[in-house]
Amino acid sequence: MAEAWIVVTLGVLGLVMGSAVTALAYRVPREISWVHGRSACPSCGATLRPLDLVPVLSYLSSRGRCRHCQERIPLRYPITELLCGAWAILLYRHHGPGLDYPFLAVWGFLLIALMWIDLDFQLLPDALTFPGTLIAAAAALQWPQGPRHALLGVTVGSGLLWLIAWAYWRVRKVEGMGGGDVKLAAMFGVILGWKLTLLSLFLAAFAGSLWGGLLIARRIGDGKTALPFGTLLAPAALVSFLWGERWMDAYLSVLIRR
Repeated sequence: MAEAWIVVTLGVLGLVMGSAVTALAYRVPREISWVHGRSACPSCGATLRPLDLVPVLSYLSSRGRCRHCQERIPLRYPITELLCGAWAILLYRHHGPGLDYPFLAVWGFLLIALMWIDLDFQLLPDALTFPGTLIAAAAALQWPQGPRHALLGVTVGSGLLWLIAWAYWRVRKVEGMGGGDVKLAAMFGVILGWKLTLLSLFLAAFAGSLWGGLLIARRIGDGKTALPFGTLLAPAALVSFLWGERWMDAYLSVLIRR
């Protein structure tokens, strides 16, 4: 019973943090303070009441519309809240309790915010990636071999993306990858280490290939269409943290049997 209450409590806290993440994702790229000012409807500007801010339930009770102007509320709001709630629970189930848990939780919440921001603006703000990297370091430094683990992850992740961006520029004379992706790789490389960082890059590249192929198939893009790579990197990093080691062990076991 105690374990169940812990999971439920963390899930609720994750949902609440999801509301904060939606605010970050909306305000930071628009250079609106996320510390001051009350939440308001982005369509009509009406100040939201406490009952309008209950995670998921407010969206359902209002049928996904603003109570004042009846404009549709983006579905991503409850999705973000559910993602943050799921992350809080899965992190606990995968990693367990510890002094590093709050840092890892916030690290994941920031990655979810960055995922949406890059999708909308093709931007990965330093205002989130820099503190995210420091938070990640605070977690990693509590682990055995943490500094070495973090350094290798940053070197492989950021170094590889920087090298790809440099090579693309040399060959095509156009920017193929922004500096924000390199900084994002540092943010998750600190936590993941070099092996899981490589897995994250692979998963993001694979998802990007599918996305690009779909755009080409639907004739709404071509081989030069820019994709928000951070939108793929962020969830790939979260997935790699939770299940990457298991996937790699399973893959290696299959290779050994052959």
